[in-house]
This record gives sequence, C-alpha cells and structure tokens, in this order.
Amino acid sequence: MKTIITLGMFFPLLSFGQVSYDVTVTRLRAYADDCDGGAITFCANAPQDPVYNIWVNDAEANEETACWVFEDDSDAAYAVWTDIQDLQIATQANVNTTYLTFDMSGFETDNLNPNCTSATGDDAVIDREFVQQIDLSTLSEGVVNTVIIDLQDTYYAELEILWTDLTASQKELAAPALTLAPNPTNGSFTIATTGVTGERTIEIRDMAGRVIQTIANNLDVTEVQLDNVESGNYFVYVHSENGTAIEKLIVR
Repeated sequence: MKTIITLGMFFPLLSFGQVSYDVTVTRLRAYADDCDGGAITFCANAPQDPVYNIWVNDAEANEETACWVFEDDSDAAYAVWTDIQDLQIATQANVNTTYLTFDMSGFETDNLNPNCTSATGDDAVIDREFVQQIDLSTLSEGVVNTVIIDLQDTYYAELEILWTDLTASQKELAAPALTLAPNPTNGSFTIATTGVTGERTIEIRDMAGRVIQTIANNLDVTEVQLDNVESGNYFVYVHSENGTAIEKLIVR
C-alpha cells in the first residue's frame, strides 16, 4: 500500500453539514367548531376538538413531527389564537440544507379519547399535505424569526425559527500553519503555530505513519525533545479546530 503525503499544506476541517436550525411552535389557531371554547354552537352533541399535526423536513430528508390535541380545552376557541407552551418540534446541526419544508394535517375530533390520527365521525378532516417551503436566506441569521403557516386557511401555526450558517463561521477561521526550528535537528526543536485557536494536539510520526510522540496544549510555541529516535525523516502534525497543518522534520 502506498501512502502519499503532501507537505506544507492546510487541510481544513471537512464537514458535510453547513447549517443548524431550531423550530419552535408558540401559538395555534383553528377555524374548527370547538364547543369547549364557546362562541360557536355548531356541535351541540359532540366536543369537536381540533387536532393538529406538523411535519418539518430539510434537504437531507431529516423529518421531525409533533401533534396537539385540544381535548376539552376551553381556551381553544373558534378562530382565536391559542398560546401554548412553547414546543421545539425540530432541531438539527451540521445539515446541508438551504430550506425547510412544512406539512400539516388537521381535523375536528368527535371522539372522547382522541389521538393524532382521525377516526370515523371526525369532521373537517384534512390529511397531511405540503403547506410551505421557507428558504433560510429569507430569514435573519442568528435571531428568532416568527413565521405563520396554515393548512387550507383552516389550521394555523405560529413558528419561531432560529438558524445559523456554520459554513460562514468556518470560513472565518484562519488557516493554521506551523514552523519547526531548528530543522534539521538533533532531537530538540520548537514548534511555532499561527492561525491556531484553542486546544491543539501535536503528533510526531515516522515515515510509516506511526505516532512516536503526542502533545496536547493550547500554546503557540511548544518545546519538543525527541529521545531515542533514529536519524531520518519525520512528520509533525498540529490538529486544532482550525484544521490540520503538517511539516516535515529531519532528525540527524
């Protein structure tokens, strides 16, 4: 097996993900014949509680969903926004997507013990369907954006969406570099790093790729003493959140 190593280059952190996002539902509204909330008297013999389902998808086909059943809820009045306990229904990190899509379903349940799936006797049943695609570029990054989605002008949801462009933050990181001195060396030398932030791990490897010494610190300058190593060529790796830098070291 042949190993090819390119020297003096910056190897950036490779990540398929570019975006993180959170979706929270804060309020719901239904044009449903809910008797519990009063005002509408279309359902004298049945509770007619509204039931909502919302699905969130992204370009990587990550799907998350949530359901609400307003059984005997006097606050869930017809066509009135109902404040609910904020519920995070979707959260993802390191996702390669530029948009979020939303599906919804809803119905008015007549059942005394309703669940998230409609049953015989339920009214105003609207099965799951696509309702909206939201391009993240249309939302402000790093702050909470309020968005309203609706299903056939009957079931509404108020959402809060927070998203961050991880690719942009990665681009702001300086490319790491390192300098070895003296080089060649008799075993004692200094590693000076630039463009490196936070914790870093230093590895010294022989030509076969075996790690002969490892150092972990957060110093820009590190003194190294190699003992009992044969003369020859070695490689010094510096791994950090900025990426990995490599330089060739000659020991005489």
